[in-house]
Amino acid sequence: MIPKRSVACCVLILVLWGCAGLKKPELHHKLPAHVAAADPETIVDRLERINQDLSSLKGIGRIKIWKFNKLQSTRMAWAGYRPEKLRLEILGITGRPLSSVAFDGKRLYLSLHAENQFYQRQTRHADLRRFISIPISIPDTLAILSGRVPLLANASASLEMPPLQDHCILTLKKNWFKKRTAKIYLGADLRTVRQYELYGAEDKLRYRVEYLQRKQYGAYQLPVALQISDDQHTRIQIEADRIWPDADVPSEMFVLKPPG
Repeated sequence: MIPKRSVACCVLILVLWGCAGLKKPELHHKLPAHVAAADPETIVDRLERINQDLSSLKGIGRIKIWKFNKLQSTRMAWAGYRPEKLRLEILGITGRPLSSVAFDGKRLYLSLHAENQFYQRQTRHADLRRFISIPISIPDTLAILSGRVPLLANASASLEMPPLQDHCILTLKKNWFKKRTAKIYLGADLRTVRQYELYGAEDKLRYRVEYLQRKQYGAYQLPVALQISDDQHTRIQIEADRIWPDADVPSEMFVLKPPG
């Protein structure tokens, strides 16, 4: 009679031998026909036409800022003129500005009203790092508030649909001069932009934008709720109460004066 322990060992050896000889079946991810047939460059062209006739806007709403899980919430107003003139106002309870940032295309201004501090510098590459701690450029900020997508010029485009997901990712790569990679998360219809990510050198995330809610304003569809974040524990949510597309925004609106 063969001992039970010997039988168990034989069975275990046979099982292990059989498993070693087996190959995992290859999973073939079949793309939907409209995704497989889609041309990435055509999608880029379509994204470029979003709100292309919108030259200016004003808005007012609320901004919430999380930094290391500490929340600050206050009112905010903004105004912009395409392609890169922008003004942002953080408002107090009384509606008076607590801090202001503006860019007129050549010079960046920052005014901290409560501290009576004023800064300005000439630059062609202005961003909001000092204002909201996220290095998002002024043109990108204006594009996002205007419902457009910050596309990378002269970049190669590719499209993929992750397995078991209901979205596609349009990737734009720019490998010369300043290396940049943009990932645009699209709905299955290849038209609805859900999320945008911009990466810099060494594929380090610069910022992420999530389009949470949109509303139709005449011929334009504009975001009324969006979230901007980075990998440094900073998260910002903007909720618009009112937006005025094609608003009258004189050039002097984007120039700040020193106090006094």
